[in-house]
Amino acid sequence: MTQQQQMPVQDAFKLAMSNYESGQLRQAVSIFSEILRIVPQHAHAHHMLGLIAFQTGQHDPAVKAVDQAVKLQPEDVNFLTNFTEILRSAGELDRAHEIGQRAVQLAPGHAAAHSNLGLVLYDQKNLDQARASQERALALQPDFDRALNNLGSIARDHGDRSRAADLYRQALRINPASSETTNNLISVLIEKEEVAEARSVAESYLKTAPKDAELHRNFGRIFMLENDLDKAETAFRNAIGLNDQKAESYVGLSQVLFEKNHPKLALVEADQALRFDSESAAACHQAGLVKAHLGDIDIAKSLYIKAMSLKPELAASRLALGHLALEQGDFEGARQHFETAAQSADDDLSAQIALARLEKITEDSPAFHALEAALPDADQMLPQKATAFHYALGECYEKLKRYDAAFAQYENGARIKRSLVSYDPSENDQLTEDLIAAFDRKMIDRLHQNSVSSAKPIFVLGMPRSGTTLTESILDAHPNVFGAGELNDLQTLFGRLEDGRSNVPAALRSMTDATLRRRAEDYIATLSHHAPDAARVVDKMPANFQLIGLIHGLMPNARIIHVARDPLDICLSCFTRLFERSQLHSYDQVELGRYYNNYDRMMEHWRAVLPPEAFRSIQYEELVDDTETVARGIIDYCGLDWNDTCLEFHTGQRRVRTASVQQVRQPIYASSKQKWRRYEKHLQPLIETIGQDNSRP
Repeated sequence: MTQQQQMPVQDAFKLAMSNYESGQLRQAVSIFSEILRIVPQHAHAHHMLGLIAFQTGQHDPAVKAVDQAVKLQPEDVNFLTNFTEILRSAGELDRAHEIGQRAVQLAPGHAAAHSNLGLVLYDQKNLDQARASQERALALQPDFDRALNNLGSIARDHGDRSRAADLYRQALRINPASSETTNNLISVLIEKEEVAEARSVAESYLKTAPKDAELHRNFGRIFMLENDLDKAETAFRNAIGLNDQKAESYVGLSQVLFEKNHPKLALVEADQALRFDSESAAACHQAGLVKAHLGDIDIAKSLYIKAMSLKPELAASRLALGHLALEQGDFEGARQHFETAAQSADDDLSAQIALARLEKITEDSPAFHALEAALPDADQMLPQKATAFHYALGECYEKLKRYDAAFAQYENGARIKRSLVSYDPSENDQLTEDLIAAFDRKMIDRLHQNSVSSAKPIFVLGMPRSGTTLTESILDAHPNVFGAGELNDLQTLFGRLEDGRSNVPAALRSMTDATLRRRAEDYIATLSHHAPDAARVVDKMPANFQLIGLIHGLMPNARIIHVARDPLDICLSCFTRLFERSQLHSYDQVELGRYYNNYDRMMEHWRAVLPPEAFRSIQYEELVDDTETVARGIIDYCGLDWNDTCLEFHTGQRRVRTASVQQVRQPIYASSKQKWRRYEKHLQPLIETIGQDNSRP
């Protein structure tokens, strides 16, 4: 017989409680179980086994054990109070409500009973009664920190984040060790965009709770707001390492990977979040965001709609639906989504920014007035939001022909954006040198020997904002052509290094002839997946101008269309656009000029080492002035019969995801020609970098 078998049951229970209180749960479970073997009707032993099961995340055993305790002593208020919370956590809300009401009826002066019933009412979305229950608990026990915490969460759900933060702080003065309240305070400070205080609270609590998974997740959110993606990724991975069952941590990791431009990896983590909690609005929204980026539009829409059904005030999903409608040419649908989002207190400024970009701005436009009204507060905005705000206000001023005011806003936005991105222009200089060195005639000959014969690809390339989207739209309007948009596949197949970086010259050095051919075949297969029945598919990645030699060498039957434009118009258009996760050279005039000069050097190199027929150059200005003649030349070069629909490209409903999304929905206009002259006095750093001789087409 063990020692506890030999001692009286009362003493064994005391020993088990001592083990429980000192954190020796395994020993406590052993003794409580032995007590029940000897005295099966020992209600308190059932109750304690249920509490331990609950505390260790075993919901079903917890419900079963405490249910037995309640059956044995149905009027024990402590049993009923704890059973209420256990049932709530197990998702049995109706039964939890019934048990909670029984507890407060038996003991109306029991503060914890009222508080736990309030939590059930909260989960049942009955916030008014939930608040009343917590206020009763607090009236009975003024220093009841859990009631203060719960009232904070109710205030937060009502959108009163300042009140919520005050209540959380009150609760922490009573119980500074509460993990739940500390993390709630950090979360609401993040939502209030008070990042410095959120970080201060988190760093202070980390000293006493270094293994708190929720705390590490909150650190990830803080780092995201500070745009420190590497630290954010580490924090979310730490949270998952400490507790791999929380959907929120996988959502955060997916957000980081998406911002790092790894959408397929981001989708894996978003799907993982949905596996753990398919009813998480945040997980649905994040999965929708990644699905939309990867082209699964219908699934993305359904996920956004589900996210909003779970959390109606989630403006982010409403805005995302609006942007999808905009990309598909449904301007009225986009406007309705943006206007609905603007009614939300959650993020009305983002909705006004979207509306300002959509509208034909006049001095009386409500969206314009909303942005101007926000200008005095711009210095207090988070950097990412401030960046978007300045660009949107700059665009409004430009539409109103107030060019000096517009450029001032563009400069403000560019300055903030440049502070957020990691970009070294010397790396682009070196890449240009490496590409020129790697793609000599010997390399081109080697590529030809391993080429594929497919004529499916059409490449449209050049500087960003040079007219590549317009050119692709003309091609896509042809019944035998599908425009697949900007694809990263060439860089992925021919440039990815083991450390995750992309560098085509370095990657090519290690590729065998067999690998070169296989990857060329893989590219054709990937391209065909976008439109299996189309005779031609367009890859409109502008930066593929760096890889013209690779394309011509491995796919000699592909068609390559290079779009050129006035250098200063190109660079101005880049500088005055806020890009998503790309074109990091665009936020400083000198760096932008250096990038253009490298582009110019690459094109000179291709003209020197490739045969004249390797690619076709068109001039944007000529396309605008004589659209039909240039368009007919493009179609003929691609080996296609002319079709008049190519001149009706602006009526199509295909998805356009570039900064030109609105321009290609209207007939060609010439107002962008020589646009740089409106801003000439502001562009001297750019002009000097490009050089006078190279600053004209």
